[in-house]
Amino acid sequence: MTTFYEKYKKTIKLVSQRNYRRRIIWVNEYLSDKFCKYCGESETACLKFYPNDRLIRQKTKRKGLNGKSRTEVMDLIQTSEVVCSNCYIKKEQGFIEIM
Repeated sequence: MTTFYEKYKKTIKLVSQRNYRRRIIWVNEYLSDKFCKYCGESETACLKFYPNDRLIRQKTKRKGLNGKSRTEVMDLIQTSEVVCSNCYIKKEQGFIEIM
């Protein structure tokens, strides 16, 4: 007799992958109407959250998409600045002072 997991292994894997992609897309959709605070870059692929980008993206991959699951991520986003990759590096190196 097969277990539930064995029977639906493929379906569970596909649903898990789909939900993972949705969580990643959520961050990019959030950034879609944003721009760099310093240079005005608006290309979503270039934008990051300073200083919490890595933590935000890491937690987004693990948290659900409902509002209650997103509170920790949204708190991190609210305490971050949206900057482009170049300005992110400049801030890390101290070329852009905190305003």
